Order: sequence, then C-alpha cells, then structure tokens
Amino acid sequence: MSPMLGLVILLIQILTVGFIFTQFDNGSDSDFNRKQYVVFRDVMVMLLLGFGYLMTFLEKYGLSAVGLTMLLTVLNMECNLIVESYFLTSCSEISMTSIINAEFSAATLLISFGALIGRATPLQMCFLSIVQSLFYALNKVTIVFGLLRAEDVGGTLTIHMFGAYFGLAAAAALGPQNKPSMSNNAASRVSDVFAMIGTTLLWVYWPSFVGATETGIVKNEMHCMTNTILSLVGSTGASFYFSQMLNNGKFDAVHIQNSTLAGGVAIGATARLDMGPGIAIVVGLIAGTISTLGYFHSSPYLEEKFGIFDTCGVGNLHGYPSVLGGLVSILFVYLYPADFMEHEIGVQSLFQLVAVFVTLAVATISGFIAGKISLFFNPSSFTDVPDYEDAVW
Repeated sequence: MSPMLGLVILLIQILTVGFIFTQFDNGSDSDFNRKQYVVFRDVMVMLLLGFGYLMTFLEKYGLSAVGLTMLLTVLNMECNLIVESYFLTSCSEISMTSIINAEFSAATLLISFGALIGRATPLQMCFLSIVQSLFYALNKVTIVFGLLRAEDVGGTLTIHMFGAYFGLAAAAALGPQNKPSMSNNAASRVSDVFAMIGTTLLWVYWPSFVGATETGIVKNEMHCMTNTILSLVGSTGASFYFSQMLNNGKFDAVHIQNSTLAGGVAIGATARLDMGPGIAIVVGLIAGTISTLGYFHSSPYLEEKFGIFDTCGVGNLHGYPSVLGGLVSILFVYLYPADFMEHEIGVQSLFQLVAVFVTLAVATISGFIAGKISLFFNPSSFTDVPDYEDAVW
C-alpha cells in the first residue's frame, strides 16, 4: 500500500473541512422536505450497495469492490460540494439538494470505476475521483444545463454517458492487460450471486434515482417513475431473451447482472416527458438488446483491436444505452413537448444533439488525459502487483 494514498485522503478531508467551516452554512429549514431524505437514502443504497455489490462479481476482488466504493463515494461527494456547489453554482449553503447533487457526481465516478476496477490502484482511483469531479461538474452545470439547457432529468447524458466514456478513455490510457494475473478476472458462483444482489437493488431503486430532482412536482415525478419502471421491465425481458439466444439456450450471468438495467440508463434523459407507457417499454427493449449484444460482441472486439479492457462492461451497460437515450431525446423533445423545456420545439432537439456530442468529447478527452497522468501515481513497486486481487490492499 502506498503511503501517498493516506496522504491524499487526509488532504481531501482537510480541504473539505476548511471550506465547510469557512464558506458554508446550513440551508433554510423552510426548504427542507423529508421526501428529500428518502431520495438521498434511495440513491445512497444504489451507490454503496447497488454499485458496490454489482462489482463483486470478481472472485478475488469482492472486498475491495464494496470497500473502495464507499471510499470513492465519500471522496467524490466532498469534492463535488466544493466544486459544484461553491464554485460553479455560488451556493454557500449545505442543503439536501446539494448533498443529492453530490451523490449524482459520485454515481458518475462509480460508473467509471466499473471500467477500471481491479486494474487501477486505490491511489489512482482517488486521483481520478478528484479530476472527474471537476470535469463532471463543468460539463453538467456549465455546458449541458448552463449553455445548452438540455433536457436530462435522469442523468443519461451528464451521469451515465459521462461516467462510461470517461472510464473507457481512462482504461484505454492504462493500456492493454498483459499481466499473468489477467486470469484473476473471473467470477465464481458465489461472487455472481453477490453481484445479482447489487443488480436487484439497483433495479428497485433506479426509478427514485431518475425522479430525484422532481420531488414535489407530482406530474413529473409520476412520469419519471412509471417510464423508468416500464423501461427497466423492457430491458429485463430483452436481456433474458437475447442472453439465452446467444449462449445455446443458457443464461449468461454477466448479461443478467448488467443488461437488465440498461432501460434505466436509456430512459433517463426523457423520463419526465408524457411519452406514454408503450414508448417507454420499447426504449427499454431496445436498450436491453443493445446492451446484451454489446457484451457478446463489443467487449471482445475492444479488447482485441484497441486494447481497451472494460472490467465491468460499463460501455455496454452505460455507454451504448446512454447514446441511445441521448439520440431518442432528440426525437422525443420534438414529439412530446412540455412547458418545462428551455427552448422552442425543434430548437430543443438541436441542443439535445449538441449536448450528446459535447458530453462525449469532454468525457473522452478528460478521461484519457487523467488516465495517462494517473500512471505517474502508480509506483514502480506496484508494477508486479497482480490485478483483480485485493489481498495486497
């Protein structure tokens, strides 16, 4: 274990405490609603238990999957409170809204962590946590919701797309997996069961995640919940169907653990639109199909042709479905306009398209550069440390 890891953790605590003591006050109690705590709780269950246990599929990395998930969640939330709340939104109050926004930032990091888990050291992940909090907030606050005023209530673009392609770019920067310990990248029956626990927790709490910002707005909240649930139902059905079709009549645990959730990713950008239940379930069906096919075809291709080793397959769960969600948002904001949209019909579609390309560009460029820099945080003594093995940590 590198002594720098403890130093980085300590410095973040000192910086956070300093800012909160000198720059922040409590929010007004008139703005507090207990429903906000329910949202906070639901999202935190997704982060610590859902994402944490989903990544325990690695037979020899389960403890680190859950443990590092907690560490990275807290560090990223602390960074987000400073970057997004204080510098980008000029908010000097700690409220449930700012805490939930910090959770969204941590969710983005955990998505990226899925692409790097087992290969990036804890020190490298702490560095990436700090860097990603900066670019995530810049893309979300300044560009997508600021300059472009795009529609993305459930984070399809700002969370899933950004997190997936930041992580994939960082994985590309780490280079191909050439260590003999590559054989550790394997699951067991027990680790697969624990990963399925993470899947079910994510499935149950995903609608709350998508509708987190719409608490108290009954119509919008209802649309977020029903559209997300139906989209998850669609992706689950598609995942089970294509999994057994591609595997000689048997279900692949990887597909069921991940692709069943793809509908929640794809529907997020347009979840509060009155699209109708049929459209929502079709979006889920397409997302589940794309995700399952991605695990079967895309992951091996990226490893063989480009040397991109995506440990959890976040490109298939979050990457491709988020692109689908971004593209359908271009159409849906035209077909199902609402009074909360920031632009006129047609113009909103154009800004949705721009938001997709800008998010992809910011995530990919910042992720690759951060990944390259993180190589300097990997001491020479760690070069022979086996990957996907958490005993050393």
